[in-house]
Amino acid sequence: MNVSNEGQIITKDYIELTQKETEEKSVSIVFGRLMCNLGYYDKSLKYFQQLLNDPNDEDLAWIEYSIGRALHFKGELKEAREYYNRAYDRMMMNNPARIKDSAPVLNNIGLVLHKQRQYNEALNYHQRELKMKEKYYPCGHVGIATSLNNIGLILYDQGKYDEALGYRQ
Repeated sequence: MNVSNEGQIITKDYIELTQKETEEKSVSIVFGRLMCNLGYYDKSLKYFQQLLNDPNDEDLAWIEYSIGRALHFKGELKEAREYYNRAYDRMMMNNPARIKDSAPVLNNIGLVLHKQRQYNEALNYHQRELKMKEKYYPCGHVGIATSLNNIGLILYDQGKYDEALGYRQ
């Protein structure tokens, strides 16, 4: 196997795994997400901004979420929050509302707020997200564990150590 074939196999495997994780999002969304995951935040941001300008039937809410995610990783928290809010609003305006899809958006809003030391508001977002995940995800799903961990981290940062421990066990 040569390097080119190996790269193609790794890319194919990554796309398949990511599509399962994101419940069959389009290859366009997965590609931009891959750039962000590899640390190419500016390229990912530019890619998703172009996709937003010419979506070609792509999911606008996931594009906005992905722009927010790239901005978030770049440390541009205020701008990230704006795109997360847009994505969330778009999901809620759908008929029916895309409740399950909105859980990762709420998670990332909570992460932004936590970074900004807005602990009570961050806690609120993570608790809302946890309720959604407990309703829509199977027991033991990694997403539920992530929500519990995030709540525990916020409580720890607030000095509520005993309460935090309950979420981290």
